[in-house]
Amino acid sequence: MAGKEISEIYCWEIESLGLTVYMASSIRGAVSVGLCLGKGLNSLEYFKGIFPSHIIRKEKAVNLPLIEAVKRALDGKSPARGLKMDIHPTPFQRMVLEAISLIPYGQTRSYGEVAIMVGRPGAARAVGQVMKRNPLPIIFPCHRVVAARGIGGFSGGLALKRYLLEREANRRRC
Repeated sequence: MAGKEISEIYCWEIESLGLTVYMASSIRGAVSVGLCLGKGLNSLEYFKGIFPSHIIRKEKAVNLPLIEAVKRALDGKSPARGLKMDIHPTPFQRMVLEAISLIPYGQTRSYGEVAIMVGRPGAARAVGQVMKRNPLPIIFPCHRVVAARGIGGFSGGLALKRYLLEREANRRRC
């Protein structure tokens, strides 16, 4: 989904309550978000593995809109308001990403419920594939999408998904 014609990627990372969030943007907008429990790699090292054929520079200024969006999302606020993005989802992927953006902080929906939300009942597996390829987790909160019976999968691992869900549930109670 990320822009393949991008030649330069600007990256940054922040730490927030036991979580490292990696962010990458092009000059056109947000490209990628990565998550790690605990203290992780430097963002340059992290994104070299994801964008091996790109020039990667550590630059906070280009990422300021994405940094603010991530902070808003971690605080339970709407992250994507006005955020420019340089991702290129298919129409179905776009519908799914927009639908999961509507899942309230601290709540979950099943893959099947999301499929119904986008008018494609029976497309739960396709929804799961969109979650797996989500280039901007936290911005598009794929961790809030769970299996009908259980937690489901998560590209960052189940421990990270549990951490995010528990963090939201605990903050919601405060």
